[in-house]
Amino acid sequence: MSLALVALLLLVAILVLAAVRSDLNAGIFAVAVAYGLGLWVMDLSAAEVAGFLPSQLVLTIVGVALLFEMAQQNGTLGRLTAVAIRLVRGNARLLPISFFLLAFALSAMGPGNIAATVLVAPIAMPTAVAAGISPFLMAVLVCTGANAGAFSPVSVTGNINTALIQKIGLTEPLLPLQIFLTVALIQAVTALTAYFLLGGYRVQRHAEVPKVSQQGFELRHILTLLAIGLFIVALVIFQVPAPAAAFALVAILSLFRLGDADASIKALPWGVLLLISGLSILIGLLEKVGSLELTTHLLAQAATPQTVNAVLAFFAGLASVGSSSSGVVMPLFIPLAPQILERVGVADLTSAVVAIDLGSHMVDVSPLSTLGALCLAALPNSHNRSRLFRQLLGWGLSMTVAGALLAWVFLDLL
Repeated sequence: MSLALVALLLLVAILVLAAVRSDLNAGIFAVAVAYGLGLWVMDLSAAEVAGFLPSQLVLTIVGVALLFEMAQQNGTLGRLTAVAIRLVRGNARLLPISFFLLAFALSAMGPGNIAATVLVAPIAMPTAVAAGISPFLMAVLVCTGANAGAFSPVSVTGNINTALIQKIGLTEPLLPLQIFLTVALIQAVTALTAYFLLGGYRVQRHAEVPKVSQQGFELRHILTLLAIGLFIVALVIFQVPAPAAAFALVAILSLFRLGDADASIKALPWGVLLLISGLSILIGLLEKVGSLELTTHLLAQAATPQTVNAVLAFFAGLASVGSSSSGVVMPLFIPLAPQILERVGVADLTSAVVAIDLGSHMVDVSPLSTLGALCLAALPNSHNRSRLFRQLLGWGLSMTVAGALLAWVFLDLL
């Protein structure tokens, strides 16, 4: 058995173990395996193994997450959510779509899909119960909305995606925005389909909607919103590197005590950072030993020029069922895309990235993912969580096929 195959099987074993044992962080095992292979099999130095750490990506995640964590800690994002909720009252039939748009807007603004779901789900799920709306429908639309906004160029996931596509040679300034809009459009199609399939139009027009906080914006909230606006302008218009803009703004917010820097640092997604860092080190080592070339060969055999994006979306979705979409699947699949397309005889690398992004995130409605779990936890105790668990699990798993079909229609056929 070749070293390339052994290393690839070790990666698969780590991912399977992390999927079975939710209390384990795959990044820890990835670093351990990387050092084991590097030092004692490949005769690399410790510094060479550590050199596979994607420092720019890590700084981007820390900086962007810290900026929006401070906005959440000082109450700015909560007040934004309350304002949006007050605006969506009215026709109960439109509430699921309104919460989809709210989750989308909050996610795209910068906090990302998990933070947006944290903010929206605790209001959306009780609202669904009070208004006679299917909690299943509401959960699907909240998760889908959050994922639709996840690839915004200023969000955490969007910045991870930008760093990954730049590594494979896609450096056009407006490309991250194009990918974001394409993924958002396709996710909107799935949300609209869910709305009609799950009977959103049959809800009674008038229903009770829970009240939300009436607290207004204080000076610190206004200045925080200004900082977020500057961050968006700096990235989208002036092409300032994300970590440079984020850390500069965090430094200003901290200096003037506009947010609790210590609490924000403690609340950072350190587990995700460890996951991404550890797997990136191992994937870099696998690339050196030839494992990724072996993987591209296997995936290319399953695809044709007419189905390559569907195949990428399907396998990305399948891998994402038990793994982190942005922490595992995107860093694993996106670097493989150029070689897979070369073997299949296709040149549209942007569509391949969209397929991977789409497939890896559509399954996140599952209660095995963070987004689905947050919606499940927000369901009032008076309702059957077991039933919602089964519904979300079935929907999430079906999205591996739905994502492949949508990728085939929008990216392979059109």
